Amino acid sequence: MVMQENTTSPIQSSFLALPPSTSIRQAIESMAEARTSCVLIVENQKLLGIFTERDVVQLTTKTAIISTLTLAELITTKVITLKASETENIFALSGLFRQHRIRHLPILNDQNQVLGVITPQSLRNVLTPQYLLRYIRVEEVINNNVIHGFPHDSILALSQKMVSHRVSCIVIIDPQAPYPIGIVTERDIVQFHRLGLDFLQVSAQSVMSTPLFTAQPQDSLWTVHKRMQKLRVRRLVVTQPTGELAGIVTQTQMLKMLDPTEMYQVMQQMQEIIDQQTNDLHRLNQELQIKNRELDRLSKVDELTQVVNRRKLNEFLERQWQRLSHLGKPISVIMCDVDNFKAYNDTYGHLAGDECLVKIAQTLRAVTRQTSDLVARYGGEEFALVLPNTNNTGAERVAKTILTQIQTLQIPHAFSSIANYVTVSLGVATVNPDQSSSPAILLQVADQLLYQSKQQGRNTYTIRSY
Repeated sequence: MVMQENTTSPIQSSFLALPPSTSIRQAIESMAEARTSCVLIVENQKLLGIFTERDVVQLTTKTAIISTLTLAELITTKVITLKASETENIFALSGLFRQHRIRHLPILNDQNQVLGVITPQSLRNVLTPQYLLRYIRVEEVINNNVIHGFPHDSILALSQKMVSHRVSCIVIIDPQAPYPIGIVTERDIVQFHRLGLDFLQVSAQSVMSTPLFTAQPQDSLWTVHKRMQKLRVRRLVVTQPTGELAGIVTQTQMLKMLDPTEMYQVMQQMQEIIDQQTNDLHRLNQELQIKNRELDRLSKVDELTQVVNRRKLNEFLERQWQRLSHLGKPISVIMCDVDNFKAYNDTYGHLAGDECLVKIAQTLRAVTRQTSDLVARYGGEEFALVLPNTNNTGAERVAKTILTQIQTLQIPHAFSSIANYVTVSLGVATVNPDQSSSPAILLQVADQLLYQSKQQGRNTYTIRSY
């Protein structure tokens, strides 16, 4: 049965109560129909235990249990409860949720009969901390460690992730970029059971909540609070202004900001100083972000050739390796070394050598795709090219173009053992990445192939797929 709600206190008297003899499947059906996050197991008005959305997710992989067992055999019996007379201190209630890491607090009368339940949402609904929440930003409470899935993941796989990581939702992201496109929650899992979906065959993209309602790091918690109330949700995905996934903010995190000592102190001081400080901090943050972006760029760009350095190469290759392994697409690496470069430096001087490397770097950048490929200075006179989603045929085409374009430069090299102009040797390696290998091996193979090109007389390429 569903008890009726009293809206004058944080005690939510509208709750789902079922006897312990109820089957697990019927309990899930009742939760889905009532759109509630828990079942209180009650017999003779006495609380015996609790069954929550999280329990449903944990049982999702155990179909036999759902089909055969009753609540009495699976309920959580060690339940944190309070008497109604102990619910006056809202801040103490907030502390209980944090201390015991719970989301449901059953309330009893003096005869230990169930009166209702308090949840983070019912507690939040009677709080009006507008003043404090208006000046706290999402970025101060955001949870950056978001467990995510992909559109083609099955509901079963998502449920297993929820259980493994002890989270209440999975954010679905674009497989080609870190952009959130949907979400699947514990409550959704309950509804999927009710609908009789095939958890192994149905994919996330078929059932995820989309379009996604989001917040941004600079939004105030008051804005988030109002949006959650309007949408009747318990969490919002947080995105950067550019659309990338930044994190998630939940009701539980909102409650963490309601520590009584902090709240009273901040409210006393904030009126006098917050407006002035907000403007100053906003200006300083903008300046700092600009400087940090520039420092980050400089730390990843080779000062001479203005292509990226080895640090950025490793980051880019690792990121593309993970992305393409999910997509089942190939990746190619071309190692490029200037032939007889020591003799060039000895003959024309280091300034001319620097100019030569700049011209070669510019040429390499010109023959690659500007938006997807990467050219890096690997060290000295050696460069590395990363070509995502490129098979050995495409990589070979790029290698031939490099040799032709370097020859077209006609940079004089009187003491070259190959020609009277500067030439390069190439090693080309292609692989379909997976978790059993690593980007470092791909670089190593390309380097070995480059060495073979040197042994074969230089000014050529050696190619291999593995």
